[in-house]
Order: sequence, then C-alpha cells, then structure tokens
Amino acid sequence: MTQTNPYITTPLPGRPRMYNTKIAQVIWTAAPVATLGLAAAVPFVVAAVKGVIKPWLAATYVIGEIIIFATALAISPGSKNEPAAGLLLVLLMITAATHTALLDTHKTPSAK
Repeated sequence: MTQTNPYITTPLPGRPRMYNTKIAQVIWTAAPVATLGLAAAVPFVVAAVKGVIKPWLAATYVIGEIIIFATALAISPGSKNEPAAGLLLVLLMITAATHTALLDTHKTPSAK
C-alpha cells in the first residue's frame, strides 16, 4: 500500500480576494478620491494585510503619499509654483484610485 503525501497532492490555494462584491470594489476605489488623497494608501495596507499584495508595495504607497503631501504643503501659497501642489494631489488621487480598482483583477497578460 502506498501512502500519498497530502502536502504534495493538495493544490495550492489561489490568490486571496480583495473585494467580495462589486459594491465593495466601488467603495474602496472611491476612497482615495473622496478623501482627497488622504486615504490613498489605506486600500493597499488592507490588501497587504489580506495577502493580496506584498507588504513592500503597501509601504511604497505609504512613503509615496507622505512625500507627495509634504511636497504639496511645502509649496508656499502665492508662489508661481502654487498650481503644482494641486496637480500633485490630483495625480495621487487618480493613481491610487486606478491601482485600487486593479487590486483584485486575476487577469494575466498572455505571453505570445
């Protein structure tokens, strides 16, 4: 009688899901925009805790958000670079919302 090892024959589990419903995806995607970028990194921290993404990616978003807000706040009002602060925040919101929407896609590019 041969014994099989359950660790070898058991299939590996798939990647964990970030969103359980479509409405959850919409709410998480709207979070960076609704908070004007203040919560841009929150969906990525949650995704890292759930195991959807690697923790270093969430840390990169946290550090990037801090750098962008520090830069936007450092630009003095009334200077000629004043629109740059708003542009930085808009770019942060758009980038975070786009990446949040893509967190749960299981599509992989085909290698042709």
